[in-house]
Amino acid sequence: MTAAWTREAVEALGPTTDVPTVASIFGVNKDTVYAQIRRGEWTATRVLTLGRKIKIPTRDLIALLYAAESAPAPSYSEGEQHCASRPHNPSSEALVPHTQCGCRDTGSAVIHPLRGA
Repeated sequence: MTAAWTREAVEALGPTTDVPTVASIFGVNKDTVYAQIRRGEWTATRVLTLGRKIKIPTRDLIALLYAAESAPAPSYSEGEQHCASRPHNPSSEALVPHTQCGCRDTGSAVIHPLRGA
């Protein structure tokens, strides 16, 4: 997509998107994003790795890029952990309280390999 990315266009991508699309949204080269993910330096969003496939949740992109716009507040069920300050990185923040909001990541977003696979 060569035109500017709008909130509606990002939302239309579905629940996740690939690295080349994320690079296009940020206006950088896809190799830059791949390299940051590989080195563990990508902190803008969560990274979902499924085998060799890398997916980025579009919800994280929308929260990062359009947080200043008025949006309905997410509803959390009782006991569900949240953090409005930034997306969680399960590998580095698991069960560590946040200083601003006091929530803890329960690790529920961690993808574990299938047994016997």
